[in-house]
Amino acid sequence: MQLGKIGLVCSFLFGAAFLVVPTSAETLEELDAMAEVATDEEGGILFAQQQAQRGEFLEAIATLERVLALHPKSQAARLIHAIYLCQIDDKPGGAAELDKLKRKNFSDEIWSQAMMICASTGGQ
Repeated sequence: MQLGKIGLVCSFLFGAAFLVVPTSAETLEELDAMAEVATDEEGGILFAQQQAQRGEFLEAIATLERVLALHPKSQAARLIHAIYLCQIDDKPGGAAELDKLKRKNFSDEIWSQAMMICASTGGQ
């Protein structure tokens, strides 16, 4: 995993940067802009983080799924996707995504936080 991808995950867990992209699409141009941001792995991840910060978890998950469709080996996108699934109380989906990841690609802190988020959701 590249250092830049680890930084993206860290920014997710400790606060993300912002991109200028429409928050809700109403025109074809805005829809195109939202779809375009997902073609870039890092841009798509950052946009999904913004969506989640606004409480738009389903939209963030959809953005990450578009990123993963184009970048299926993105460990950062898959980890964040797993966390968001856990946050909407889809623990089986989150667990399935976590099972696809290689623990060694993440720092102990990031991995522990992801495990804690997935273990603490769902009213436990």
